[in-house]
Amino acid sequence: MDTKDVTGDEHYRVFFDQIKKNVEQASRRKGEKPRDHPHPQVLVPPHYPPCVRPLQELKPLMISNMTLETHHRGSRTLLHVLTPPDRMTAVMAIAEDEEGTAVLLQLYNLPEESKVSKNDIVKPGYVCIVKEPFFKTSTSDGSYGLRVDHVSDIIWLEDTDDRIPLKWRKRVVNLDESSKEIRMQGNAAVQKKNWGEAERLYTSAIRTAKTPEEWQLAHLNRSFCNLHLDRPQKALDDARKGNTNENPPNEKALFREAKALYALGIFGMCLEKLLELVRANPENSDAWTEVKRVKRRLGEQETGSYQFSSMYKQAEATPPLIDCATHVGPIEVRDSPGRGKGLFTTKPVKTGDLLLSEKAFGYSYANDDSPTGRSNTTMLVDLNTKRIRIGGQASLVVQIVQKIFHNDDVAETFTDLHHGDYTPVAVSKVDGVPVVDTFLVTNIIEKNSFGAARTSYKTTKDAIDDTSGERHDRSAAHTTCGIWPIASRINHSCVPNCHRSFIGDMQLVRASQDIEAGAELRFPYWGPPPHATYKQTQEKLSNWGFVCDCALCLDKKSTSRKTHQERKALCASLKPIMKPNASVAQLTQAKKILENLEKTYAVHQDALVPRLEMWDPCFAVGAALIMKNKLTDGLEMLLKGFEALGYIIVAHPPRDSADGKKKKVMLEIQRWGDVSEYAVGAFVHMRYAYSKLAPELCEVVKNYASIVYSIHCGESETLGTAFPDFK
Repeated sequence: MDTKDVTGDEHYRVFFDQIKKNVEQASRRKGEKPRDHPHPQVLVPPHYPPCVRPLQELKPLMISNMTLETHHRGSRTLLHVLTPPDRMTAVMAIAEDEEGTAVLLQLYNLPEESKVSKNDIVKPGYVCIVKEPFFKTSTSDGSYGLRVDHVSDIIWLEDTDDRIPLKWRKRVVNLDESSKEIRMQGNAAVQKKNWGEAERLYTSAIRTAKTPEEWQLAHLNRSFCNLHLDRPQKALDDARKGNTNENPPNEKALFREAKALYALGIFGMCLEKLLELVRANPENSDAWTEVKRVKRRLGEQETGSYQFSSMYKQAEATPPLIDCATHVGPIEVRDSPGRGKGLFTTKPVKTGDLLLSEKAFGYSYANDDSPTGRSNTTMLVDLNTKRIRIGGQASLVVQIVQKIFHNDDVAETFTDLHHGDYTPVAVSKVDGVPVVDTFLVTNIIEKNSFGAARTSYKTTKDAIDDTSGERHDRSAAHTTCGIWPIASRINHSCVPNCHRSFIGDMQLVRASQDIEAGAELRFPYWGPPPHATYKQTQEKLSNWGFVCDCALCLDKKSTSRKTHQERKALCASLKPIMKPNASVAQLTQAKKILENLEKTYAVHQDALVPRLEMWDPCFAVGAALIMKNKLTDGLEMLLKGFEALGYIIVAHPPRDSADGKKKKVMLEIQRWGDVSEYAVGAFVHMRYAYSKLAPELCEVVKNYASIVYSIHCGESETLGTAFPDFK
């Protein structure tokens, strides 16, 4: 009685009706197994730079004096954690300031839970300083809290730090625990693979060490943890501090140094450390195993020769991280007029030559084929670029933020990549800690990351095994992504001269044409599908801040809307004709339509400009005619398909002289065009036709197919597996 009843209030009536509607909708789904699971959402807020001022220059600020949606520049806030942490897209806990005002503390871009538990990041009683705090309103429910996007904007204080107020200090600080006892606790955490906890305990063991031996042992143990936390630079520093430089040398220290150098990709120095170790103890079998391993990496690095069968085996794991070295072929980074940096050849290269095989700097596997892949698939909503991406980008941001924060020697490899008009801060370190700008990382990932298949071989096999007859745009479906810094230097063109492929987190780039020395490498950032207009193409490329002026785009620009519509209509008229069991009469009709389609292209058009609407139907009609034993007609259509992809081919037969005299049997690709699994499939049919008309050309066809396949998949060893006709 006498309670406030707002049932008749119109405002609350609308609220009630919405709740009722939601309940009714929920009831209708009773017993249903949901298939529309939403992706977790990660919001990139408006950009703000990290703090670059030393702590001593910042003035204390209480929560009661903060204003919402404000970055309090020139200020710092001391906080005491009150509650156990929770983790969603951020690690969160309630904390209080020195006045006792509580606030939600939200920490973003921290290691994932499987690597470092939230309880090893934040605990009740922990004390921290937030530099230039951002007092933020939640976009979901209107609540507010302190949001920390930059990992360098927070400093955690040790229990004995004088900056902790007396009222927050632990009443009992256990000063009796020895460094050895704490180190043993760390060892127990290692046994449980609690790397974050172990790292924290070994750090305490270092701080409480009373003898040089205790100090060195704790550093050696922490080195092991840092390797497992993907912090090889810190692991190397710890291993060196744990090395007594005695004679004989400390085997464990040398081994840890070598492992850290291996993780950093410094294989030459790694081998030196291992050889020093085995000279001291020739019976160390673990060291000899690592010697063999690092020698393989040095061979890959120098020659570009890889054991592809081993790489494919490794790619079956999730995530598919490949234990191989980067090989840089005859290429170099140079200025590209009007395009920033570019990648150029240093000597002439042939079609199919390996130009680059690069290990990813950062790689986020996101796919629905595994729990790990599904958990990495998020929706990244960027309020700055107004773009929404589904895939591994959010996970990749966290991974790279952590990598350059804990391994700042390699940071420039990433931060030097193209970042458009984003202005980075000019300070790299403050208070002895690397400054990491999360939004610079996000910006660079958006402009430089590649979508990648688990392996290009798998996508090729899936495509040729697909009996639907549809040509799927698989590039748009890649949710896995990564950063390959050298490959990122390759500028865009819709008419490429090189092609990228993937085996796990290795990207392979091969020449798709003969290329002169000093020529710039180009491949498409987005491959335009058939019927894409000039406007549509430029809109897709606008994210990178340039207008493509390649030959194909210029041709599209000069093509009228009427011609575009005519091509669409002609292609549409092919669909009801081109069925799996099309008759010779239907195929003849299809040929006539293709002749009319060819007429929509300018007579004077450069033969090297791809005719994207023609190659697929030409291949399909050619293959069907060959299966109908119309070998010459089928070969002619296959050749037209290759020409639509930009190839220039001399072929006798079917193109003998007009006077009826037979020319010498010949098949020669004088200029290479675009590559795909469908081009290899066309070679399968071509080989069958030549087995009847000119058997001596079958080996030539197989060789050409092998080159195209190696460009498309990265290697040619699996050609016979994907296409059994070429075994």
